[in-house]
Amino acid sequence: MTEQAKIYGKVLYELQIPEDMVQETGRIFKENPQLTTLLNDPTVQTEKKKNIIGKIWKEPDFSSTMVHFLKKACEEGCIGQMEDMIKVWEKCLLDGAGILSASLFYVTRPDEEQLAGIREFLCREYKKKDVQLEMAAAPELMGGFVLKTGDVEYDYSLKGQLERLFQTAGR
Repeated sequence: MTEQAKIYGKVLYELQIPEDMVQETGRIFKENPQLTTLLNDPTVQTEKKKNIIGKIWKEPDFSSTMVHFLKKACEEGCIGQMEDMIKVWEKCLLDGAGILSASLFYVTRPDEEQLAGIREFLCREYKKKDVQLEMAAAPELMGGFVLKTGDVEYDYSLKGQLERLFQTAGR
């Protein structure tokens, strides 16, 4: 993710555009990859791109603020990063509500009591009210789990322990 996408994602959040408009914009881009290609094409004139945006994103379904944001992203050549911008917007939305986003990769799915313990740990560690936990099976871990949030990773997997053991033994 580029720095520009991070900045534009934060701006999108700060503009306080209604959630449904931002989510619908994300859906439009996701379901129409050719639209992203066209709006990101440097050989297409900026005015033509702005006209396309104006025809797709129009009131009352979309605010003039949303339209202006998209046109500005087009002008600056970062409209192709809309998916990343929306990810940053979503993170800002969660942060604003006191919710931490984290991912849990496991071999054996944790039970509810274990999940509650993980959530409590994260809330305490990051001073948040709640945790949005994405979960995914990862048999390559061989056992245990890996918990990721932002740039921090807690590796309690058998694979991770073996790798650390080999690194220590290799010194």
